[in-house]
Amino acid sequence: MKPHLLFIALCVSSVAGAADFAAWTHRQTVRIAQPGLTRIELEPELLDASRTKGGTAFHDLRIVSPTGKAMPYIIALPRIIRPEMVDAGGFKTTLTSSTTVLEFQTPAGGTITEVMLQTNATGFIKSATLEGSNDGSQWQTLASNELICRQNGTERLRFTFASSALAHFRVTLDDARSRPVVFTGARVRRDLPELRTLAKPVMIRDRTEAAGETHLKIDLGSANLLIGNIRVHTPESVFQREASLLDAHATLFRLQHEGRSGEDLDMAVHQLATAREIELVIRNGDSPPLKIDGIEVTRHPLPVVFQADAVGEWQLYIGNAQAAEPSYDISAFGDKLRDASAQSVMASAVGANPDFSKTATAPEVGDVGPVIDVSPWSFQREVQFKEAGVIVVELAPEVLARAANDLHDVRVVRDGHQIPFLANKPGSQHEVEVAIVEVTDPQAPTWSKWDVEMPFANYPTSELLLDSPTPLFARTLTVSEQLETEKGHFERILSNANWQRQPGQLVSTFHLSLYTAPRAASIRLATDNGDNPRLQITSARVLYPVVRLLFRVPDTTPVQLCYGNRRAPYTRYDLQFVRKEFENATQVAATLGDEEKLPGYEADPRQPSGKGSPWLWAALALVVGALLWVVAKMLPKKVE
Repeated sequence: MKPHLLFIALCVSSVAGAADFAAWTHRQTVRIAQPGLTRIELEPELLDASRTKGGTAFHDLRIVSPTGKAMPYIIALPRIIRPEMVDAGGFKTTLTSSTTVLEFQTPAGGTITEVMLQTNATGFIKSATLEGSNDGSQWQTLASNELICRQNGTERLRFTFASSALAHFRVTLDDARSRPVVFTGARVRRDLPELRTLAKPVMIRDRTEAAGETHLKIDLGSANLLIGNIRVHTPESVFQREASLLDAHATLFRLQHEGRSGEDLDMAVHQLATAREIELVIRNGDSPPLKIDGIEVTRHPLPVVFQADAVGEWQLYIGNAQAAEPSYDISAFGDKLRDASAQSVMASAVGANPDFSKTATAPEVGDVGPVIDVSPWSFQREVQFKEAGVIVVELAPEVLARAANDLHDVRVVRDGHQIPFLANKPGSQHEVEVAIVEVTDPQAPTWSKWDVEMPFANYPTSELLLDSPTPLFARTLTVSEQLETEKGHFERILSNANWQRQPGQLVSTFHLSLYTAPRAASIRLATDNGDNPRLQITSARVLYPVVRLLFRVPDTTPVQLCYGNRRAPYTRYDLQFVRKEFENATQVAATLGDEEKLPGYEADPRQPSGKGSPWLWAALALVVGALLWVVAKMLPKKVE
């Protein structure tokens, strides 16, 4: 059976049933005028919308017929096969008064695109000409006045040329200005399968210099592109640099010799760039950074091949992080179908899927939990959002300050019922600038002390960021707070840390981690200067953690966030089993409204206060009264 007939048979047996594509974010319409094997090159805008991670690339792509059937397909990824390097035969060297002539033959079969010379010599640079022949007598020039060299870590021993089936090669090296070099052999590179590339306009978004390296952030304009090659444009006349991008590495160089120039400014990448931005790293070592005029990038087209069994408007859907990876029988015939004869069709512009629903992107887990009585809770805020779906809301620092550290007292409530939620802590932090005021202590003249004003008491900070212009110092910093509790006044140490700046060290921000979050609205920073000049601190910032809640709602009925109940039991939501699906779902951003007090409100026991408990004062009054009565009884009675 012919490959394309087998493909048709498999398509008939592998057609999926009608499906709901509300969970796919983007759609493209394809007009097919004739049934048969069809090939479409996927647009960068369509690839950019793909949300798959892991597994086969772009496995969230679905191709749907005019009757609503999802059809099997293959994405004809180009065969990125490293070409075979083989030894040339019949290698022979001939010396003349001013040249070295190397002759060799290629193995039978195949076409050649590159010749690589082999030598153990170092520290040479020569002009060379490459010729090819079918019979060894009639020669044609393939490259002339090429620079061949190995010096200072730079090596250029190869000739590249258009694919050729020539059997004989001859290299003539110019020895007029330098002594001959011994070459031990040659290798030839068999031709790659055709890897068509297209130019991809890009922009350099950012350039940074750090630790002898140049980092260039290149904006590709879309994600999920299969990068072919990149070329660096620079006006520098002589240089050599190691460069890397994704998992590709290359030595970029340009050299001058006796009026001739040799260069290699290309890097073969042939990798999928899953992000819109990629970073090119150029290692300068002790040399000055290169001037970069621009970056040239090519991409490989990505065709999709499928059997169109009907004429009409077909749809391509993409952009669903929850899409399962399809398993088509035709995938086993990918190599045959990649090169099979197929009609090419044009597609419309990629656009948003008009049937897309954010609610459809998360698994069905039930939107309403058990009944809850929120009267024991102290506070609530309305969660404000404008559409249904998976809601994501970031907890304000005021909420984190009043809720339990482990969030076990946080509840999402609607109409007297709990809504199951997930707490997401990505590990990032927000930075907030705070006031810092130096304090003079006449009783400690060698000490520097500062009061750092928190935005409010119980601020959920985990780290203090400090800036100092002092050029040379080594100090031990102590962070503390003063608290008034029922047991009286005491000082609580929040952190101790060593901070030093040595000669020639760059001025940088000091990150001072705290053992625990402060309870007071003001904390004290102190250090003993000893016999040294006073340490100066000019600014301070604090960090607090990013915490987000994820939950799902079927409509826009108001939802309340309740918190502040130390006696609340710990939650056990089945939602934990689908955490990945919820986090990958298309989310609706929400905000928190103003804080409201609930019946369970009481003064936060963590809040520092100058007043003791009224029950404690009553107990003390009773004790004092009892002691006075006992003392009165023990006194001798007055004798009249």
